[in-house]
Amino acid sequence: MTDLVMIHSRDPDFYMLMSYIMATAGFRASLAVDFDFVASSDISVAIAVLVDTGDDIDDATTFCSDLKTSPLTAHLPILALIRAHTEQGYLALLKAGIDEGFVRPVSPERILSYLRAFSRAATNIEELRTSPSPSLPFGDLQIDERTRLVTCNEGSAQLSPIEFRLLKRLLETPGRVLSRSDLIETAWPPNHYVNARTVDVHIANLRRALDRILGRTIIRTIRSNGYVVDITDSDH
Repeated sequence: MTDLVMIHSRDPDFYMLMSYIMATAGFRASLAVDFDFVASSDISVAIAVLVDTGDDIDDATTFCSDLKTSPLTAHLPILALIRAHTEQGYLALLKAGIDEGFVRPVSPERILSYLRAFSRAATNIEELRTSPSPSLPFGDLQIDERTRLVTCNEGSAQLSPIEFRLLKRLLETPGRVLSRSDLIETAWPPNHYVNARTVDVHIANLRRALDRILGRTIIRTIRSNGYVVDITDSDH
């Protein structure tokens, strides 16, 4: 079945244009009116949600936050299109859990390149049921590489693609401080501008998710340097 991209937009013309662009690239589009619509849809074939913020950043932020806090939809990557000169809105969207933001105008090909990457990474549900799922152990954490699900005895957390790549990179070198530049190189596509504040927000989201299931903090901020996984309280 063709990969599905859900589009949240209040602009019918934008939706029709993006639907056409995606169809020519081999994707299927569906209008995501609100969170309830997404949650009640067949999200097993959805690979991402594209959010057109328009003039209502608050509506888009609430929509994204609802997606990322629900176990049903937390795994869906979110791409947001943001009007120029709305930096505060961009930070709010990052805190709500979006995986990437684009300032309009943006080339459709740039959006499609992200969607193709999500498509390659999307997991076939039937395959997950019938084959072993690779897992990375780290102390009392188990990290499923296919679903980006982090579990421990106290619960589980669904990570976004960027959060997963950040965590995996940090866990590969426990005790070593990684600069923001190191993390940008790992978690974002090449030749893509990412500022330090964007890294900080994604790390903050990741840290909150891990704190909730572990009951302690394992990612520490090293002022002016970067971040490190602190293994002193881990069994690893």
